[in-house]
Amino acid sequence: MAEDKPKEIRITIPLPDELLSLGLPAPAFQHLLQAKKETLLALRSLIDSRIEALEKKTAKKPEAKKKIKIE
Repeated sequence: MAEDKPKEIRITIPLPDELLSLGLPAPAFQHLLQAKKETLLALRSLIDSRIEALEKKTAKKPEAKKKIKIE
């Protein structure tokens, strides 16, 4: 039986120094830095969403209300 591989996401983001070594023009470098920031913000949003979903799953559900007859 084949083992299920764990799902994973790997992200490699080059350091700004590595981008400069590519000889990019300054506007291209600035654009890439902004794109890197936007990518990180998108990842943060995904992580926050998963955390919220997990917190909702584990949140304590209120007990069912009981109707009490008063005479």
